[in-house]
Amino acid sequence: MLVNQSQHDWAFITPSYSGDFERCQMLCKSLDVFLQGNWHHYIIVDKPDLGLFKSFAGPRRTILLTHDVAPPSMHHLFNIPFAGGRSLWWARKTGFFIGWHMQQIIKMGIASVVNQQGLAYCDSDVFFVRPFNTDALSNGQKVRLFHSSQGHALPEIANLKYVKPGLEILGLPINNTDVHFTYIDNFVTWHRPTLLALREYIEKTTGKDWYTELGARLDISEYTLYGLFVDEVQKTNPHHFVSTKHLCKTQWNRQSKTEAEIEHFCQDLEPNHVAIGVQSFAGVNLEHLKKQLNLAISQYNAV
Repeated sequence: MLVNQSQHDWAFITPSYSGDFERCQMLCKSLDVFLQGNWHHYIIVDKPDLGLFKSFAGPRRTILLTHDVAPPSMHHLFNIPFAGGRSLWWARKTGFFIGWHMQQIIKMGIASVVNQQGLAYCDSDVFFVRPFNTDALSNGQKVRLFHSSQGHALPEIANLKYVKPGLEILGLPINNTDVHFTYIDNFVTWHRPTLLALREYIEKTTGKDWYTELGARLDISEYTLYGLFVDEVQKTNPHHFVSTKHLCKTQWNRQSKTEAEIEHFCQDLEPNHVAIGVQSFAGVNLEHLKKQLNLAISQYNAV
């Protein structure tokens, strides 16, 4: 199934599930208010969650089923009540998939379902607080690629547990003296044909289906894998320009925050920050975040 849109539009991709329903609702609300330009939002959920999420569908939003995006050899078994409603998937060659691991497969599998040239990934725990035009994600025919402003040798690099597996999958050398960048953010943009090229390269290099290779590894980051492919395999990709500025201000740790601390976090922004991301596992009171979103919308409408 290929969802037909102009290849010059942007596909905003959000894998979600029932446990993140309210957060996803906030994301949708913020996109509808703040996001400008040519875009369409795709939310991908398992079949048991379809009834819950289908109310989000509209002219600029489509709800897709995970099994329409996942490779055909992957099978949904059931949802796990004690895991917050997360689903359990299985494939004969790799075994079980759940949660974040399954979301990585979806983020890479979406290239077979939509045909927009630009792919923008925003998880359910992200919401926009400033107006943003998708034109800023392109430079001529080139698509934005985030990577860190400074590279580091392996012993000093952030997210080392993701960099090494990425290098291994791509058949690149693992040397402590080699310098690499990091690519993880909460608002990440890719080029769809480059993603298809990455999947093909993985299969050529490993002799396995791309999702089989990813599924066989416990620690893997799809964002790191894609960035390493562009910078260290292709090296001269003509479809990307590099940006070292985070578009999303993110809390990555599990530290909870008071309402006052949430207010400061959401309002003390750099000029490049257009969105807020607070990890759902942090235990932050969702009502405090909703208050900040509604405040941002009120201030925007008052202008």
